Amino acid sequence: MILYLITIVIADLLILFLNLFFNNQNISTPWIIIVSLIIPILLIAIDGIAAGLVRYCFPKKMFDYKVKFHIASKKECLFYEKIGIKYWKDHILELGMFTSFSKKNIASPNSPEYLERFIMECNYGVWGHLAGIVFSLLLFVFFNQKYHLTFILPAYIVNAVLSILPTMILRYNVPRLERRLDILNKKIALYEKRKEEN
Repeated sequence: MILYLITIVIADLLILFLNLFFNNQNISTPWIIIVSLIIPILLIAIDGIAAGLVRYCFPKKMFDYKVKFHIASKKECLFYEKIGIKYWKDHILELGMFTSFSKKNIASPNSPEYLERFIMECNYGVWGHLAGIVFSLLLFVFFNQKYHLTFILPAYIVNAVLSILPTMILRYNVPRLERRLDILNKKIALYEKRKEEN
């Protein structure tokens, strides 16, 4: 969380200072400061709204663990490993705390119920982040063109990167969770079968 906030603050300060010192648009200093503060707040709000729309405007079954469409291919996972996902994935912000999914509410983290819900939350997260990237383009529509290259584009790029990284992590995690769920279900089925035989 701290790394995420530091990244936003540093990026915002860079945008602010670059616009203050290389202002060729004849924008007043107070207005440069205001726009530099407003844009990241708007981007965070848009990301939140987009994630909410994904969660509450689409049926749950679309994000169910049974929907194979969400599972990353072996080639995709291999790509993530080549860019070192195993080394940086634990340093990226995880926003599961802001959803209705809480690990505390499930008695056993090794239960099929937990894994199914975990996979669903990953799927929600992927589409929430992607929706945020798309909806953030609205800033280019509502702001004057003179702000596009110097304010909105750099802020949009930072926001997109901060959305793409957790999307990669979530995509990378789903196949592993699926395999874990399959193994667990097979063990439960074998246990039930033995129980019936006895």
